[in-house]
Amino acid sequence: MLTRRAGARVVGLVSTTPDAARGIELGTKQRATAVEQVDAAVSNVAQATKESEPSSARTLQTASQLASLSRESAKLIRPQASA
Repeated sequence: MLTRRAGARVVGLVSTTPDAARGIELGTKQRATAVEQVDAAVSNVAQATKESEPSSARTLQTASQLASLSRESAKLIRPQASA
């Protein structure tokens, strides 16, 4: 009786193997697709960063010039305020 049960269990497990293999295959394909999407997203971020670098440098330069003008303006205004 135990042998029949064991045999039936083996047959049952063997019959589920193709389903499990399909599930593994599908999961593998989904992971591969996800990896491709992440790779594309990282490439897009790298490209956007590369493209925004010159603009960031110009913004920094402009901010520095504005800060300098602000300091110069403050020097011009202060003597008049104390007079």
